[in-house]
Amino acid sequence: MELLFVYNAEKDLINGAIDYVHKVFKPSTYKCDLCQLTYHNLGQRSSWKKFRKSTNADISFYYFKGFEKKFNESHDYPVVLRRDNGENTVVLNRQELSDIDTVEDLISRIQKIIKKH
Repeated sequence: MELLFVYNAEKDLINGAIDYVHKVFKPSTYKCDLCQLTYHNLGQRSSWKKFRKSTNADISFYYFKGFEKKFNESHDYPVVLRRDNGENTVVLNRQELSDIDTVEDLISRIQKIIKKH
């Protein structure tokens, strides 16, 4: 099993700058709750970084355009997927990610998903 984290963001300098400004001046309308949970304006949240380094789970991260190009599928982003035997299954959808308040809550949810599979 592999977990795929797909951000509702694009990876380029212009979009990165727009996202940064958006998160600073109007965070309540920012379009990527997964980004908000795992990153702050100065980079990755330390607890998220520590979790990523400490887990033995197979985890991959994508920006939505790269994900769509690689897997030829689309979702309501952001999303966390479980990949088994070439199939992707949603484990945390956009609304569920929106309902998570802290990165610690996200980590707890991810740990439960990992233990279950």
